[in-house]
Amino acid sequence: MIGRQPLPDAYVEWNQRWGAPYGLTTGTAAMGRERFSRPTVQLGPFAYQPAGDLQTFEYPWAYFAAEAGAGHRLLAVDGGTGGLQFVLAREGCRVVNVGSGCERQGSSAERGYAAAMPHLHQRLNAVFDTDVRLVREPLEQADIPEASFDRAMCLSMLERLDPDEGARLMRRVAALLAPGGLLLVTAGLYFDLKPFGVRERNGHGTNVDLHQLVDGLGLELTQGDPRELNGFAEFDPHRVVARAGELFVSSSYPRVIQTMVLRRPGT
Repeated sequence: MIGRQPLPDAYVEWNQRWGAPYGLTTGTAAMGRERFSRPTVQLGPFAYQPAGDLQTFEYPWAYFAAEAGAGHRLLAVDGGTGGLQFVLAREGCRVVNVGSGCERQGSSAERGYAAAMPHLHQRLNAVFDTDVRLVREPLEQADIPEASFDRAMCLSMLERLDPDEGARLMRRVAALLAPGGLLLVTAGLYFDLKPFGVRERNGHGTNVDLHQLVDGLGLELTQGDPRELNGFAEFDPHRVVARAGELFVSSSYPRVIQTMVLRRPGT
């Protein structure tokens, strides 16, 4: 499915509680660069990450769709210093944050963020009294046993990978899911790229073929409308455009967020 507006009341309340997606305090205190050198619990866990307005929908969607609770083992792919991992860890999840190698294809600013991220991540663990494990190796190289996780999240990162790299990463994530485990996926859908526009790629990424990435993984689609998931046979770009008025479209770029949940069979 694609994110809609207005947001459900539960999403609005969750954002207010945790300060998603920009932090609990607005203005200079929350937005200044000094917050990265002196993190504080008063700003909340979402004050220390790159974010845009679409995350106002994306983060609460992921939280509620995961149905994660105390004791669940959760994999956050490219979690960076994002606040959601710390929220879930505070609620008792055993969270592991592993990079995808996606930063290699980012801007110089994004590569700089990736280089500084491990130190900040360690400090945020201390500030929020969490124990999120940060794995420095890319996921494909990380020494993690199969079937290690009850939940996995790939949020707004697949569109930045080339198709082969994305396919390899998804196979690895699927192998790490335990029976009955859930994989949550979000990806940007850009109205200036094919099948809406003429270009294949913009500065943010591509309109990734989601069906190609998940086909053959042995996972069941349990949440998501194939008519709104690029690459699925049912996907209809004309239907998406016709419903643009009800979709949550970014105010900074013509894009929306696609979401889906997949489940590994078994218990």
